[in-house]
Amino acid sequence: MSSKLRLRVIFRPLIKGLAKIFSKMGITPNIATCIMLALAILSFFILVFMKNLLFFGIFVFLTGIFDGIDGAIARLLDKSTKFGGFFDSIMDRISEFFIFLSLLIFNWNFQLWGILDLKLVIFISYMASFMISYLRSKASVLSSGDFDIGLMARSERLFYIFISSLIAHFIGFFSELLFIFMWLLIFTVVVRYLKSKRIINKSEDENKLFQNKSE
Repeated sequence: MSSKLRLRVIFRPLIKGLAKIFSKMGITPNIATCIMLALAILSFFILVFMKNLLFFGIFVFLTGIFDGIDGAIARLLDKSTKFGGFFDSIMDRISEFFIFLSLLIFNWNFQLWGILDLKLVIFISYMASFMISYLRSKASVLSSGDFDIGLMARSERLFYIFISSLIAHFIGFFSELLFIFMWLLIFTVVVRYLKSKRIINKSEDENKLFQNKSE
């Protein structure tokens, strides 16, 4: 999946509308980013202490919405800065840490099919989630191009957790959904790595060809 086919495309009208409202209220992009982090932390407390998957999922969904609102406000007010992008990236990683930590604690004593420890599933999922973001960040430094590749980018990860939490609240199967989530994340890591490698190698070959012609 390319960056043009992300869930944020579907939610763009909602995010733009909310960005206009919040910008008129004086909320800056960095404040919106802090709200996003606060929502992620609240989702942690809701799942760990209240054991409520429904409200956990709702707050994870709101985290994803505010993850888009900060950038929308920055573009609306023409306040996009390198530091803003840097700050947003750090807060994104911290928010995911709290969300995955809450999943880890909530499922601490659970096993899938009585044999597979959910702690391992969530740990692998967290590492894969981190690698998905890291691969894009590192590849963007090495070469130009669209490295937002694969199925489970950040918006899709948060939306999957949201949907899984709703399903689990009403009918169960949370362990099975988390197991599927792990494999989707691993698949995304592999796809992003391979396609990023191809783009970087192609760019490097083109640069070498250009240098040879210039000599």
